[in-house]
Amino acid sequence: MLHSEYLLMLERARSLEERLSSDDLRGHAAAFLARRWVIADGHLTHILVPVLDSEHEVEVDVDDDQQTYCYQSPGCRGRVVTRPLADITLYAVNIDAWMGEICDLLEIEPSQRPSSRELIADHLWHLGNIRVGNTHRHAPVYLARRMNVADQDLRQALLSAKRPSQGIVLTAHDLDIELPNSHQTCGIDRLLVNAGDGLSYDTELLHRLLKGVAADADDPDEYFDADTGRLKLACVAEPKVFKGKQKEVIAMFWRARQQHSLKWEDVVRRTGCGKDPGSVFGSGWTPWLMRIDGQRGHYRLRTRQ
Repeated sequence: MLHSEYLLMLERARSLEERLSSDDLRGHAAAFLARRWVIADGHLTHILVPVLDSEHEVEVDVDDDQQTYCYQSPGCRGRVVTRPLADITLYAVNIDAWMGEICDLLEIEPSQRPSSRELIADHLWHLGNIRVGNTHRHAPVYLARRMNVADQDLRQALLSAKRPSQGIVLTAHDLDIELPNSHQTCGIDRLLVNAGDGLSYDTELLHRLLKGVAADADDPDEYFDADTGRLKLACVAEPKVFKGKQKEVIAMFWRARQQHSLKWEDVVRRTGCGKDPGSVFGSGWTPWLMRIDGQRGHYRLRTRQ
């Protein structure tokens, strides 16, 4: 999905002020350029070319009319090598054009879009406030890049009283982190989906994220004690105490209970647990966890949230 690829490209860029090469655009230069998500901004003047077992730097000559460049071959005197100009074109990021498309896809009303999106340079943007179902309540939608680099500033921005709580922070990857003001992260590739008539968003997932159930709400039928590992779900008559790796896995799913699901590979990466629920809990894991249909390797707790 092109939007996901664009955010992955932004995540890998050292700075959004730097010009990027076609390699930095991960094979999507033409598509990004057509949508004006990037803008052509000059060319390389020197490149490295292979010579025997090493590389040699050569100067290039550009032919804008033919959209080509050429250089004198250092390994074969008198030979001129000609290549497409796109190979050495440099690009500037036009993130506003891309974010405008995201706002349109999420149907964020024009009156709910901020006049200035950037909250933390290069790291956090406020796309606007999205309507929660058929209610009058709105929840903020943010977009974040390299969250770990600006962690403290980012958390301070998300605490701002100027914007509502219980919003969504779109990221390049699914992240298991707790954010202030009951905000939740969501990988952009999970929220934006290919529908039959084009790109849309997962309405069920959006509903889950925006239900507005406070993370620390008291519920006598559902609770988890992080100290003892005691879990109670409404769908299971008796609570169960989990220990060791089982407790770590349940704690991770409990923190993410308002999300649509977690990738098991992310659970493994964060907890060091087994390769699947069966290897962690044995054959009796299904009363507590459910596999998400149509999403290989995704699971969630069987909670009411």
